[in-house]
Amino acid sequence: MRKSRYTEEQITSVIKASEHGKKVKLICDELSISEATFYSWKKKFGGLSSEEGRKIKALEDQLHAMARELQQLTADKEMLQSVVKNFFTTSDKRRAVNYLQNTYEIGTRRSCRLLDISRSVYHYPQGGGHT
Repeated sequence: MRKSRYTEEQITSVIKASEHGKKVKLICDELSISEATFYSWKKKFGGLSSEEGRKIKALEDQLHAMARELQQLTADKEMLQSVVKNFFTTSDKRRAVNYLQNTYEIGTRRSCRLLDISRSVYHYPQGGGHT
Protein backbone atom coordinates (compact mmCIF):
# COMPACT_ATOMS: atom_id res chain seq x y z
CA MET A 1 0.00 0.00 0.00
CA ARG A 2 1.37 3.39 -1.00
CA LYS A 3 2.16 5.85 1.76
CA SER A 4 0.09 9.02 1.67
CA ARG A 5 1.92 12.32 1.37
CA TYR A 6 -0.52 13.73 3.91
CA THR A 7 -0.38 13.00 7.63
CA GLU A 8 -3.36 11.82 9.65
CA GLU A 9 -3.47 15.25 11.33
CA GLN A 10 -3.73 16.99 7.95
CA ILE A 11 -6.43 14.61 6.80
CA THR A 12 -8.52 14.98 9.96
CA SER A 13 -8.14 18.78 9.91
CA VAL A 14 -9.32 18.88 6.28
CA ILE A 15 -12.34 16.72 7.16
CA LYS A 16 -13.15 18.98 10.11
CA ALA A 17 -12.89 22.04 7.83
CA SER A 18 -15.45 20.52 5.48
CA GLU A 19 -17.73 19.76 8.43
CA HIS A 20 -17.51 23.43 9.43
CA GLY A 21 -18.76 24.59 6.03
CA LYS A 22 -15.70 24.80 3.78
CA LYS A 23 -16.51 23.63 0.25
CA VAL A 24 -15.16 20.21 -0.70
CA LYS A 25 -14.19 21.45 -4.19
CA LEU A 26 -12.09 24.24 -2.65
CA ILE A 27 -10.37 21.81 -0.23
CA CYS A 28 -9.58 19.40 -3.06
CA ASP A 29 -8.13 22.18 -5.23
CA GLU A 30 -5.93 23.42 -2.36
CA LEU A 31 -4.52 19.94 -1.71
CA SER A 32 -4.44 18.84 -5.37
CA ILE A 33 -6.52 15.75 -4.63
CA SER A 34 -9.63 14.37 -6.24
CA GLU A 35 -13.02 14.50 -4.59
CA ALA A 36 -12.97 10.69 -4.55
CA THR A 37 -9.81 10.82 -2.43
CA PHE A 38 -11.43 13.31 -0.07
CA TYR A 39 -14.52 11.14 0.37
CA SER A 40 -12.45 7.99 0.93
CA TRP A 41 -10.55 9.91 3.64
CA LYS A 42 -13.85 11.06 5.12
CA LYS A 43 -15.13 7.49 5.16
CA LYS A 44 -11.97 6.25 6.85
CA PHE A 45 -11.15 9.13 9.21
CA GLY A 46 -14.50 10.92 9.60
CA GLY A 47 -15.40 11.53 13.24
CA LEU A 48 -11.92 10.66 14.49
CA SER A 49 -9.47 12.83 16.32
CA SER A 50 -5.92 12.93 14.98
CA GLU A 51 -4.83 10.78 17.95
CA GLU A 52 -7.37 8.11 17.02
CA GLY A 53 -6.18 8.30 13.42
CA ARG A 54 -2.60 7.70 14.54
CA LYS A 55 -3.69 4.71 16.61
CA ILE A 56 -5.62 3.24 13.69
CA LYS A 57 -2.65 3.73 11.37
CA ALA A 58 -0.31 2.08 13.89
CA LEU A 59 -2.68 -0.88 14.25
CA GLU A 60 -2.98 -1.22 10.46
CA ASP A 61 0.81 -1.20 10.13
CA GLN A 62 1.08 -3.83 12.85
CA LEU A 63 -1.58 -5.96 11.13
CA HIS A 64 0.27 -5.79 7.79
CA ALA A 65 3.54 -6.77 9.48
CA MET A 66 1.86 -9.73 11.18
CA ALA A 67 0.26 -10.81 7.89
CA ARG A 68 3.68 -10.76 6.19
CA GLU A 69 5.18 -12.75 9.06
CA LEU A 70 2.34 -15.29 8.85
CA GLN A 71 2.98 -15.72 5.12
CA GLN A 72 6.67 -16.33 5.81
CA LEU A 73 5.96 -18.84 8.57
CA THR A 74 3.46 -20.67 6.39
CA ALA A 75 6.02 -20.90 3.58
CA ASP A 76 8.68 -22.09 6.06
CA LYS A 77 6.35 -24.79 7.37
CA GLU A 78 5.60 -26.01 3.85
CA MET A 79 9.30 -26.15 3.00
CA LEU A 80 10.16 -28.08 6.17
CA GLN A 81 7.29 -30.49 5.60
CA SER A 82 8.61 -31.06 2.08
CA VAL A 83 12.02 -31.96 3.50
CA VAL A 84 10.47 -34.33 6.04
CA LYS A 85 8.29 -35.93 3.36
CA ASN A 86 11.13 -36.50 0.90
CA PHE A 87 14.09 -37.30 3.12
CA PHE A 88 12.70 -39.23 6.09
CA THR A 89 11.25 -42.72 6.36
CA THR A 90 7.97 -43.45 8.09
CA SER A 91 9.92 -44.85 11.03
CA ASP A 92 11.89 -41.57 11.29
CA LYS A 93 8.64 -39.63 11.22
CA ARG A 94 7.16 -41.76 14.01
CA ARG A 95 10.22 -41.10 16.16
CA ALA A 96 9.96 -37.39 15.37
CA VAL A 97 6.28 -37.39 16.42
CA ASN A 98 7.24 -39.06 19.70
CA TYR A 99 10.04 -36.52 20.17
CA LEU A 100 7.67 -33.57 19.66
CA GLN A 101 5.11 -35.05 22.04
CA ASN A 102 7.65 -35.68 24.79
CA THR A 103 9.68 -32.51 24.37
CA TYR A 104 6.95 -29.95 23.75
CA GLU A 105 4.08 -31.79 25.43
CA ILE A 106 1.78 -31.54 22.43
CA GLY A 107 -0.79 -34.06 21.24
CA THR A 108 -0.59 -36.61 18.48
CA ARG A 109 -2.86 -34.65 16.16
CA ARG A 110 -0.69 -31.54 16.26
CA SER A 111 2.64 -33.35 16.07
CA CYS A 112 1.46 -35.43 13.11
CA ARG A 113 0.18 -32.31 11.35
CA LEU A 114 3.53 -30.56 11.88
CA LEU A 115 5.42 -33.47 10.37
CA ASP A 116 2.86 -34.07 7.61
CA ILE A 117 2.15 -37.66 8.63
CA SER A 118 -1.36 -39.02 8.98
CA ARG A 119 -2.38 -40.26 12.40
CA SER A 120 -3.43 -43.60 10.94
CA VAL A 121 0.09 -44.09 9.52
CA TYR A 122 1.57 -43.07 12.87
CA HIS A 123 -0.60 -45.61 14.74
CA TYR A 124 -0.23 -48.39 12.12
CA PRO A 125 1.76 -51.38 13.46
CA GLN A 126 5.42 -50.96 12.67
CA GLY A 127 5.89 -54.57 11.60
CA GLY A 128 3.87 -53.87 8.48
CA GLY A 129 2.10 -57.23 8.56
CA HIS A 130 -1.24 -58.30 9.92
CA THR A 131 -1.39 -60.69 12.86
